[in-house]
Order: sequence, then structure tokens, then C-alpha cells
Amino acid sequence: MTDADHTLVTVNLSDCAERDARRVLSYLGSVFPDRAPTGSGSDSGAEPTTVWTAQLDVSAGDSSSGSSGEAIEGDVSVNAQGVPHEVDSVRKALAEAYDVQDAGSASGDQELDSQFTLSPR
Repeated sequence: MTDADHTLVTVNLSDCAERDARRVLSYLGSVFPDRAPTGSGSDSGAEPTTVWTAQLDVSAGDSSSGSSGEAIEGDVSVNAQGVPHEVDSVRKALAEAYDVQDAGSASGDQELDSQFTLSPR
């Protein structure tokens, strides 16, 4: 793992409508650059997308940017993985725009896997 990898947080969104996932990812992209943006969603006739993923470069983020997230209409399940301090930065940024309820976490060797739910305000 390189030093640059230490600032990356992988975020997976699930159990939500596509429009809500896109709104959350757009907000996160305005705060932290997405190093591996996901595609534009499912193609016509294909299986609908059930998980949306982004790799955020937290070191390049600007949580004081004053960005506000577009309102979501329903709950969004979030799984964030990375260095604990960086995962916490993503969680705090999301809490600026949405209600956040912790749903558990697991710590590994220098990594945190955190689950939480975003709700509309």
C-alpha cells in the first residue's frame, strides 16, 4: 500500500433509489475528488444498479468548501472503508448534508470498515 492509498476511502452506497445514490455521490465528489468514478448507471434493459462505489481522495478534500448536498428522498446505506481518520472525515462531511445514524463498524490492521445510514433532513 502506498502513501497515496492511505488517503483513499472506498465508499459503497446501497439499499436506495438511484437518484439518491447519485445525489450523495455528487455531494461527496464536491468535497473529495473521486479517484475511480462509477459509470453512469445501468443501461437500458440491463439489471438495475444495486451498489454505487467511489474511491475518494480524502487528502485532496475541502470539507470547509461550504457545499451542501442535494436533498435525498429516502434512506441510503453507506459502507466506508479506509484509514480510521479518513473514514471519519467522510462521515463528518456527510453529516453536514444528511442525518447520519451509525450502524456498526469493524476495525482491522490500520483500517476501519464503517456502516451507517443517511436519512433526509
